[in-house]
Amino acid sequence: MYRRCTFRIGISIFALIIILLCSACVHFTSSALIWTDMPELIIAAQLFNRENDQYTIDVEYKAYPASEINNATKPPSLIIAKYMLSNTVLKKFASLDELFTKYYLDPNDIYPALLNAGKLGSRHVLLPVSFDCELIIENKSETARAGTAMLDSEMIRQASQAFTRIENGKISSLGFSPRWDLSFAENWLLAGNVGFAPNQNWKLTSVPAVSADMSLWPILWNKQNLEKSIEVLLSFNSDIRISDQDAFAFVYFNKPGYQLVLEGKVLYWPMKASEFFKLPHSTREQLRYRFPTVENKLILTSDSRYMGIPKGSKNRKAALEFARWLLVSTNQEKIWKEMESQQLLPDYVGAFDGFSSIMQVNEAIFLRYFPDYGQNPLLSAAIPEPAHIPDYWEDFSRDFLHHWLESVMSNPDSRRAIDQDFRIAFEKYIGTMPDWLISNN
Repeated sequence: MYRRCTFRIGISIFALIIILLCSACVHFTSSALIWTDMPELIIAAQLFNRENDQYTIDVEYKAYPASEINNATKPPSLIIAKYMLSNTVLKKFASLDELFTKYYLDPNDIYPALLNAGKLGSRHVLLPVSFDCELIIENKSETARAGTAMLDSEMIRQASQAFTRIENGKISSLGFSPRWDLSFAENWLLAGNVGFAPNQNWKLTSVPAVSADMSLWPILWNKQNLEKSIEVLLSFNSDIRISDQDAFAFVYFNKPGYQLVLEGKVLYWPMKASEFFKLPHSTREQLRYRFPTVENKLILTSDSRYMGIPKGSKNRKAALEFARWLLVSTNQEKIWKEMESQQLLPDYVGAFDGFSSIMQVNEAIFLRYFPDYGQNPLLSAAIPEPAHIPDYWEDFSRDFLHHWLESVMSNPDSRRAIDQDFRIAFEKYIGTMPDWLISNN
């Protein structure tokens, strides 16, 4: 009898252990770490974690995730950030093709050009998350009869010249100038396929000498496209002296650009789409926006966000589950609603502070929050591939390209040797041994 009871107790304890172990397995979650430069992504992670009992997403902010992966001994499970598209960065990521097969993500939901930019050969290694583009805003009352949704350089130039007024030898109103926003001018160059791609064959030496052979420089660019793009930028207001333009700016440019438009001092003002939709509704009601174009394509800003799974990272399944969840329109709508409940709108324009890579999100959700978007929505065919700029773009842009653009556009005579002027300035800049040059070798 005693042995029989002991045996039964032993069986019961064993069964209890099995139940506890199974219960622990049920509640065990696989955790994935995300590096991102978008703090608002924490909201998406929180929503995902609430409705998922198998995987947990942890978010860690990094100012420049694409650069930090170069020296990462333990890469994160997923990266969502800007400056990810150069070949040197693309090669660090694993294929995401199974998202379209095993996880049934529909590639037709994504803007084709954005999707194609994340391919390395035939494999998708990065997927687009969000993007932004340049707008040109104008006074709605001034353009009641204007019907075109997009403006090429010639249309901008002609309208600008017709609007400009000079009274008593001074400018009283000025149509448009790319000098008002050097980021706009910079994005114009990128839209013109100038390049500025990192040279994978560049080798750092003790003295960073450059060569007459452009293929040996640390950054590559297209000479013809650079000259063509700068010529176009310089053609705006080419008949008005720079000193007179500067005097006009000194008198009137103590107000936001959109206010100058409303007051009739300028015809057009360049503005990022995300910044335009942050304006108060009462202000946007008085304005109209159109898309400036280069070669019939929109001008994207340099901060398109992509996501990818680094090679050698852990918890790939959790990363794939979150990537799939994030690229579903109904889930992005949840993020919008959560941001609205936390009163983050309109300080942020939607889930990613810009347009979504998912067409339906812009066509339905974005339109619901910003009805004026319906007056001039995005056209998929007009969206180009983002430029494959280097991960150190922000340093290169701030410390060199902006200064060079300001110089060349303030001295129109430099048109006679644009590429030579660029090479001389760039060679001097390389001689300063910028941090990105050292850290990428």
